Parts: sequence; C-alpha cells; structure tokens
Amino acid sequence: MKHKKNWTLHLAILAFAIPTLLPFYFVINNSFRSNTEMYHSFFGFPKTIKYIAVYSIKTLKGEKGTVVVRDEQKQTSQTLTYPKALKFYFDSATKNYKSAWKVLRPYFLNTFIVVLATAFGVLVFGSVTAYILSRFKFPGSKVVFYYFISTMMFPAVLTLVPSFLLVKELGLLNSRLALIIPAIAGGQVFAIFVFKSFFDGLPQDLFDSAKIDGAGHFSLYWNLILPLSKPVLSVVLIMNILGMWNSFLWPYIVNTDKKFHVIASGLFVLSQTEAAANFGLLYAAYITSSIPLLILFIYATKTFIQGMTSGAFKA
Repeated sequence: MKHKKNWTLHLAILAFAIPTLLPFYFVINNSFRSNTEMYHSFFGFPKTIKYIAVYSIKTLKGEKGTVVVRDEQKQTSQTLTYPKALKFYFDSATKNYKSAWKVLRPYFLNTFIVVLATAFGVLVFGSVTAYILSRFKFPGSKVVFYYFISTMMFPAVLTLVPSFLLVKELGLLNSRLALIIPAIAGGQVFAIFVFKSFFDGLPQDLFDSAKIDGAGHFSLYWNLILPLSKPVLSVVLIMNILGMWNSFLWPYIVNTDKKFHVIASGLFVLSQTEAAANFGLLYAAYITSSIPLLILFIYATKTFIQGMTSGAFKA
C-alpha cells in the first residue's frame, strides 16, 4: 500500500514538473535550430542533431559513401563523405553557441569580476560588523542593529535615483566600481542579519575558553568564528552571487559603455542588435549565460540547505 502511494506521489510530482520543464526544453531545442526550421515547426527536433546521430553511426560502422548537404545561410549545396558530413552538421549545430560565446565573453569576464569582488566585500564587512554587534554589548548596540535591519523595509527602486546621483558625483559611471561598491553596501543588511543571528547562537563558553588561551579579537574571529560559520557563509555567498548574476536594471543604468556590461544587461543589449534576428543565437546565449548558475546549483545546493537549517535564519 505504501509502495502504491509513493508511485502516486511521484506521478503527481512528474505531472507538475513536465509543464515547468517545457520552457527549458523549448529554449535548449531551438538553440540548435535555424529560423527556417522554427517557422516550419516550432517544437520540431533539430535536423542537425538528427544528422549528427545518423552520420556518427555510419562513420563508426566504417561505411563509405557521400551525401549532399545544404548550407541554408549561404544557400549552397555540396557533396561530402560521411565523416565530413558529420563535421559539417556538428559545426552547424554549434554555430549559434560559438557566436553567442563570442558576444558574451567580455560580459562573462565583467560578471565574474563584479560577482567575486562583491561577494568578498559582503562576506568580510558583513561578518565583521555582525561579530562586533553580537559579541560587544556597548550602549546602543541594539539600536544600531535595528537601524541596519530597518533599511530592509525600503524597496530597492526607491533608492535608485539617489544611488545613481551619488555614483555620478563620485565619477564612477561606466566602470566596474559602479557595480561593486553599491552592491557591497546594499548586501550588508542581509549579511549582517544572517551572520548576527548565527553568531548569537554560538556558546559563550567557546569564546571564554579561547580568551583564557590568550586569543585576541582577531584570533577569535579568524580561528573560531569563521570555521564555525561555513554553512552560513555559504548562504550569504550564494545569495549574493545569484543577486549579482541576475542584476539587470542597475548595471544597465550606470554603464552606457557596452564594454562594462554584465551578463543580464549584456543579453538585453544583444537582443537590441541585428543578431536578434537569429532566434537560435538568442536561445544559445540564454543557455550559455545560465550554465554557471546551473553548476552552482548542482554543487552548492547541499551546502546551501545545510546553512539554511543550521540556524542561519534563527530569529
């Protein structure tokens, strides 16, 4: 009976998962197709992938023969052997991804620089500030903490104009610093809240024992706090990476020079160029830009869940 219930549950989950995964299939499938294929069949299987499979089998079997292939872009036909036909269709299948990578490569570099610098700044300043607020009971410490937390009530769009004017006055427009500095400042609130909640739950006996052994504040922070805070550090790190990777509006506003765009704003710029006429190229660009986040999801999900369940959001 229990086995039957499990199958019912799995089928119900699968029924909900299929409509959710359908857009992903649509984007991946069409990234290997030409506009002509899409016009004839919106959800059809890519011809290049089909021919790659066919001529791979023929090549592995050692069959000899020729086939006429047609280049739709150049509107030309040529007769090729099976191995050369396999290479032709492989190049055709990956053409959109090669073109997308050529356009997105500088945006990837900018994004990695901004994401790493922002994540490092948020982790360092947020953890140090939270350590001070958690372990130093000075007059007004709670007021300072609640002041930080109260800023979470303000929508980000409300600070957009003042932030832009400040960055402009500092002469940071069209630079990576225009993205890094505001992101570090804006990420402090969430980081301080999470870190302080976690630090407050650490036993005082650990700190007293370390002080008896002669540990100073820096030693307590570096050798005690940080090693114990790996799960919560991962939570803050992953949240900042996701936030910066998907950030579009701010990078697009402060950087009118395309060489400073990040992935999100770069994709929008790409969609406004002549390349947007090639739907397969756009889909390939979307898939390429999501690969790092997919890798992060695969390798960091377990750590993220550990951080969420280890007291990171304890009230």
